[in-house]
Amino acid sequence: MKFTIISQCLALFIFLDLPTPILPDTPNDTYLEDMEPEPFLYVLGRKRLMEAQYKCYDRMAQSPPYEGEGPYCNRTWDGWMCWDDTPAGVMLSATCPDYFPDFDSSEKVTKYCDENGDWFKHPENNQTWSNYTLCNAFTPEKLKNAYVLYYLAIVGHSLSIFTLVISLGIFLYFKTLGCHRVTLHKNMFLTYILNSTIIIIHLVEVVPNGELVRRDPISCKVLHFFHQYMMACNYFWMLCEGIYLHTLIVASVFTEAQRLWWYYLLGWGFPLLPTTIHAIARAVYFNDNCWLSMDTHLLYIIHGPVMAALVVNFFFLLNIVRVLVIKMRQNREAESHMYLKAVRATLFLVPLLGIQFVVFPWRPSNKVLGKIYDYLMHSLIHFQGFFVASIYCFWNNEVQTTVKRHWVQFKIEWNQRWGSRNSNRPASNAGPPSNDIPVFICHQEPRNEAANENGEEGAEVIALEIIEQESSA
Repeated sequence: MKFTIISQCLALFIFLDLPTPILPDTPNDTYLEDMEPEPFLYVLGRKRLMEAQYKCYDRMAQSPPYEGEGPYCNRTWDGWMCWDDTPAGVMLSATCPDYFPDFDSSEKVTKYCDENGDWFKHPENNQTWSNYTLCNAFTPEKLKNAYVLYYLAIVGHSLSIFTLVISLGIFLYFKTLGCHRVTLHKNMFLTYILNSTIIIIHLVEVVPNGELVRRDPISCKVLHFFHQYMMACNYFWMLCEGIYLHTLIVASVFTEAQRLWWYYLLGWGFPLLPTTIHAIARAVYFNDNCWLSMDTHLLYIIHGPVMAALVVNFFFLLNIVRVLVIKMRQNREAESHMYLKAVRATLFLVPLLGIQFVVFPWRPSNKVLGKIYDYLMHSLIHFQGFFVASIYCFWNNEVQTTVKRHWVQFKIEWNQRWGSRNSNRPASNAGPPSNDIPVFICHQEPRNEAANENGEEGAEVIALEIIEQESSA
């Protein structure tokens, strides 16, 4: 999911740069007055470790004696985990503990009971030993993978900002492209830009700065608040797009009753509610450094409504595709071509509605498949703004027509102004005036002259081209 997409990077840089806390040599020793307080995640991790130890001793005391035959290894607490009575010659395995973020809980820890009924002892120090080597989250391979994903995030969001700013400028500059649906596009593009900007600041200034995280200033928590808010706004503007498109295609209704202020309220206003509740709850119940930890159920205060928005969009998508197939059957198109167009329309709607996060919600447990999943989802998430800008602006036939026409007009005016008429072309080749060619990115035509003079929008044409024109080049 997008919500935990940088959690690996967070743990990586925090615990590479964050100094390990110094513990007193004896229980009677105390910390120096000028020593910095122990980071919240270390305190929380030690608390979990102590709770696990108490539960282990309680379980060992209440469990019945070993009833098997032959030698066996006694139940024990090895300092990190609890191990039950084990027959001789058996290798036990368990999931690595998750007390601290630099532990990889997806890996396994092993402990061997030898043939004599003794727990394996390390040959170097002759001490009872459990194999926790795979639990280290910072092995060279994992470090390399984390760095690749980290820079992939920076590049993806930077490219998204660049393309989205250009797209937003095109929609703002060319007034002929203005309508309700483009207004929704512009607001969603703005959420992408702001969200990507905050993510880049977070990745560059907060995540690798262990000293900043250790000091835990209020500024990094404010940044986290706006990060969560813009992320929620992003998904709820996707929901606005889904509601509008579903109403337009399925209900075949577009009237002035669809006031835009409802969309503004849903896209910008509603996300403030869960974000504010989360910030208050986080400050009271889970006030970790810079609020970087993902190991809290309080995140569901924000992620719950976001997931609900994605699920609603998913059903909108299914219903839209159903209607498209019905419309194409009514047009009596060839079946293969009909379904090809439906699939193409679906694929072009996916980045707009964020459906990929519903279709691929869980990471496979297999290492190879898990790595493929990581790179695929990171690419879709970090480059989503780039995909949306490309599909709904740069590749849109009507946007291209408008830009080309204005470019031709600009060259004509430039040549006329400077007297460069060496290559005069007929008017038909140079391009007619802008008022002669209607551009229906909103799939609309003027109702009447009076309506246009008053600035009203024309009625939108409900047709399959609403989807098809988005993918035409």
